[in-house]
Amino acid sequence: MKRKLTATLLGVVAAIVGSSQAHAQSSVTLYGVLDEFIGYQSAKVGGKSTSLYALGNNGEMTSRWGLRGSEDLGGGYRVTFDLESGFDPGTGKLQNQYRFFDRQAWLGIAAPYGEFRFGRQNTPMFAWSGNMDAFGAATYGSGYNDFANWLARVDNDISYISPKWANTQVELHYSVGGQPGTLAGNAVYQAGAQTAWGPVYLAAAYLNAANATATNRVQEIMAGGNIDYGWGKIYFGYFRANEIISDTTGNALSNPAGKYDPSVGPVSNTPGNWHSTYSLSADYRFSPFLSAGIGYAFLKDSSSLGDNASQMSAIVNYDLSKKTRVYGVVSHLNNANGAQYKMTGASVTTGSFLTPDAGQSETGVQVGIRHLF
Repeated sequence: MKRKLTATLLGVVAAIVGSSQAHAQSSVTLYGVLDEFIGYQSAKVGGKSTSLYALGNNGEMTSRWGLRGSEDLGGGYRVTFDLESGFDPGTGKLQNQYRFFDRQAWLGIAAPYGEFRFGRQNTPMFAWSGNMDAFGAATYGSGYNDFANWLARVDNDISYISPKWANTQVELHYSVGGQPGTLAGNAVYQAGAQTAWGPVYLAAAYLNAANATATNRVQEIMAGGNIDYGWGKIYFGYFRANEIISDTTGNALSNPAGKYDPSVGPVSNTPGNWHSTYSLSADYRFSPFLSAGIGYAFLKDSSSLGDNASQMSAIVNYDLSKKTRVYGVVSHLNNANGAQYKMTGASVTTGSFLTPDAGQSETGVQVGIRHLF
């Protein structure tokens, strides 16, 4: 009798294990982007009219490669991960020399009630900004990107991404600051929501980043969206941040090589000094392959410096296939007073941009090609 009972129990266990293994399916995907352009910029630098001709990288998108995967655990549960590294195809160098997976490196658990992720992650502001701009929040032509320069990604980030309820999705983030005796020092808090109703898309996000002693905070707010009118889209975006050094960099956070380094933490800012960016743009699809767009962005400096700026641009995109696109951009940027904003593209690459003198204008032209794999 005991032998029969033991055999029966072993059979049940084997069946459960076999069923579990049958459901535990996994997949890994290699993906990436290659983006190169020929660029021209003209501005007054060091008191002299200066022109720059460059073979640049990362015009419309940042060149990268990545590994994305998941394992089905059954019952609606999955293990997920993403490892992503940026590079410059013009030189073959890592875009960020002090880290390998500089763009993303996270592990997650997805469940029917949402997904939790742990590690280096994109911010909602970065992920959604391209939906608020006809230039995809990139290229020389995006005044929205050139002026606002939101924090793109954060280390040691714990996030919750909700399922879609009534076409609406919510994200909550907390980045561990790693400071002894405090959970607030160097911590970064984020919240955002996006929704789509027919032809209308709307999104909003908030970021609050503390310094090491939690005595000073950088705050950023983004809101905007687009409306599909049938032959194209009308885009609108707003960004506000309490920054004082954004006259040249657009970012009050320590941002080496365009990537946030939480070991350094936010720099100081002056209470009441806000920079607000307003962007309006639109595109028109002549065919499924050809589209063109125009845009205008304005930055208002609320401080006594009055370092305002504005930018007007146009773009043409032609899709050679579903994965390959050629694009052309022309843009003109005006700085006022001590402002020194510049055209940077999808991410800063040394040698592909000029920083004009204070209060000087800048003109830029790009012709590039982008391939997805």
